[in-house]
Amino acid sequence: MHNKVNKDIIAALATPYGRSAIAAIRISGDGCKAAVEGFLRRPLVDGRLCFNTFDTGTFTENLTAVYYRAPRSFTGEDTVELFPHGNMTVCDGIIKALFSFGIRAAERGEFTERAFINGKLDLMQCEALADIIDAETPEQLVYGNKRYNNEFRSLSTVRKLLNTALSTVEAVLHYGDELEKEDIDDGLPNDVYTALDTMIAELKAEKDKYASGRMIKDGFRVALIGLPNVGKSTLLNALTESDRAIVTAEAGTTRDTLDGEYIYKNRKFIVTDTAGLNEKAVSEAEKIGIERARRAAADADAVITVVNGNDSSDITGNADAENQTTAQAAFTVRNKCDGLTDSGTEYAAAEHDGALEVSAKNGINITALKEKIYSLCPKELGGICNHRQYDCVIRCLDACEAAKRESGKAEGLEIVAALLYEAYTAVAELYGENADEAVIDSVFSRFCVGK
Repeated sequence: MHNKVNKDIIAALATPYGRSAIAAIRISGDGCKAAVEGFLRRPLVDGRLCFNTFDTGTFTENLTAVYYRAPRSFTGEDTVELFPHGNMTVCDGIIKALFSFGIRAAERGEFTERAFINGKLDLMQCEALADIIDAETPEQLVYGNKRYNNEFRSLSTVRKLLNTALSTVEAVLHYGDELEKEDIDDGLPNDVYTALDTMIAELKAEKDKYASGRMIKDGFRVALIGLPNVGKSTLLNALTESDRAIVTAEAGTTRDTLDGEYIYKNRKFIVTDTAGLNEKAVSEAEKIGIERARRAAADADAVITVVNGNDSSDITGNADAENQTTAQAAFTVRNKCDGLTDSGTEYAAAEHDGALEVSAKNGINITALKEKIYSLCPKELGGICNHRQYDCVIRCLDACEAAKRESGKAEGLEIVAALLYEAYTAVAELYGENADEAVIDSVFSRFCVGK
């Protein structure tokens, strides 16, 4: 468990700074009830939101206030929440009065960090909470809440099995002489060897689902590649319903990568426009742009090769473009097909000769294209979605697989014990136990001061 403990009483505005009907000010720490009551006309009641008046010494403010007695609060500490009018002169005056009493300003994410320190939340839940706050789509909200509520059970199952396996192995190693042979013969296969098979299967499933979770949290990345002047920038604008990219009749207008975003069926998509892959590029700027285009294609979740539907030679010329991607999801769009009838969401009806035909300029088959892109998104989710979590799962999986290999050896029990401990350390770090201070700080720095 994280060992950072701070007994200060902290306070912060928990709502955005600016004019609103109501604001929220959060105060937490041992003694906060008495400290805040020094400014109120009525005593606070545990668990009841009541009308009150706050006297700053300069002005009074009618507000509502609630007190949560530890440990029945978000932070696990005594906590008071004040709800004055959302006037920043009022809020600043109340906070200034609190600071004059010795209460200090909360740091970024300090309320959530105290919840973590006090065992109210584990680190996975804290990361999920940050993702809920940052969510831009209903899908991100749903996924964040599922993780916050621990609805993905496979990793907690691994954690429990590892604890049991470690206990069994250590009992055999330290007290083997005192145990019955049948207890050893039953315990090792059931608690250790069979458990290893289960844990490896669960961890592999989480590993395989990681990309899907990341794509929901960060957005599904789509790169547009192709020769110059095939309409990639116009297609970016059509997909994002914006004028994000500059469009001219001149070939090679785009010299760098340019991102635009759109939401379709509650999922966030990030589209990257790239420089045309001109084999005859002469200028240094154009060559750098082409290299960045290739990098964008390599980093994308899906790559669309855009060809000019009015130029049959372009299909051959785009063979080089198609070779730039290692993405599993890749297909071709034939642009500038201006005489089409829109296919709505039926992207199969818009596909001919291996390419989806669109007119980005006229907005024809753009919905079909969005549907095609959406169909490429993985749908099965797991409980991990960032690099820190993925790294912990991989380390745990590697240790479990090594333990499985050693379990078949006659003299391998001590090595198995060491590997199980290594696996447990990785999964414990996933939940925040003994996590590095820098890792902890990076998680809570994502929050605002009022959370």
